[in-house]
Amino acid sequence: MDKVTLIRSIQNAGVVGEGGAGFPAHVKYDAQVDTVIANGCECEPLLHTDQYIMKSHASDIIRAMQAVVAATGATRGVIGIKRKYTEIADIFAKGMEGTGLELAQLDNFYPAGDEQILVHEVTGKTIPPLGLPKDVGAVVANVGTLHTVAEAMDGKPLTHKVLTVTGEVGNPSIIRVPLGTSLKECLEFCGGATVADPVYILGGPMMGRMCDSQAAFENEVITKTSGGLIVLPRGHYLHKQATVDLHTMQRRAATACIQCRMCTELCPRYLVGHSFETHKVMRAFGGGQDVAMGATQAAMCCECGVCELFSCPMGLSPRRINSALKGQFREKGVQYTGPREVRSEQSAMRPYRKIPVPRLASKIGIADYMNIHPEFKGDYKPAQVSLPLRMHIGAPSVAQVKVGDTVTAGQLIGAVPEGALGATVHASIAGTVVEVGNNIVIKGA
Repeated sequence: MDKVTLIRSIQNAGVVGEGGAGFPAHVKYDAQVDTVIANGCECEPLLHTDQYIMKSHASDIIRAMQAVVAATGATRGVIGIKRKYTEIADIFAKGMEGTGLELAQLDNFYPAGDEQILVHEVTGKTIPPLGLPKDVGAVVANVGTLHTVAEAMDGKPLTHKVLTVTGEVGNPSIIRVPLGTSLKECLEFCGGATVADPVYILGGPMMGRMCDSQAAFENEVITKTSGGLIVLPRGHYLHKQATVDLHTMQRRAATACIQCRMCTELCPRYLVGHSFETHKVMRAFGGGQDVAMGATQAAMCCECGVCELFSCPMGLSPRRINSALKGQFREKGVQYTGPREVRSEQSAMRPYRKIPVPRLASKIGIADYMNIHPEFKGDYKPAQVSLPLRMHIGAPSVAQVKVGDTVTAGQLIGAVPEGALGATVHASIAGTVVEVGNNIVIKGA
């Protein structure tokens, strides 16, 4: 398949990056680079979604990788996984024979699957602060995205997602569901919560979004970037950390931050050479100087959570403070104007400061759940779906249907606005459109 046809197929299928923020894949892959890297590290503890996809669809991932490598003109294609994935390594090794692709096996550390960390591990290069992989001649694609790319090459749009449901769950499982499916229904399909007053993490325990209201949870649906649902008891360490209010965070930063530098010294971005010193942000924030004394460094934070959930001996909230500051800077139009050079000397201690996942799991109170190994339960078919018109970075899609329309599974129901960055949306089930707003609700036939 030539490049133009591949990019058009990906665009028409509505493919986005499934391992992160949902950047439209047709834009990301329309580049000239030296190296294409498939990200199969799945560094978030407890999640098994990508591992299942790699075991079940390795041939599709390899086929899509070859296509993206050819389209980008890359001379190197690398599939990155964790060394402990021995079965997956064997599957890929057999399937990659004669393809020219390489297999890179990383240690079991967090955050091995962070895009910039993976590029550094595979190429030895550091992406400049606030830069992109293409700045060092690389493109990174999640393995789930590549599976979807392979389906797009066959003319199939993105309509389903694979999800890990684990934690305090009756039957922890991996399931495949249509986009727009209620997360509450997904949980019930997996046996429901086993604690009386649960809270929910949408995503992984380190970077996922905490949902601690049952009413709010009942409004949550599967999107193109969904990968995990973790159920925890109310009052769990992760719940407490996620629900500290901004005023309390500032008072704690002012009174308890001892400027020990641990948040900086263990920061994955600092350890690849970025001029990012989180302890200075904490100093500025605690003193009420939101845009002075280096606080704008917060713009470089990847929000991996290492500083907040692992490094800080005082139990403070550097990650959430960085996130709040970034939001304020966007609202005020404040730009980071500090240094963007790479300080390679900061990488000297990096081999000794990688955070072992088992140690991390113990620190954040999820060690007991690490022994859960969810199996694939199958497909769940809901009676109704609610499809957001924005499941990606960029402009919301524009509805192409109206209430009362009958749609088929895979039909285009949301188009990208003219000249805008975005992704198409397709009906994930056949049925009748019963609501059109920010979401398109379809009642199954």
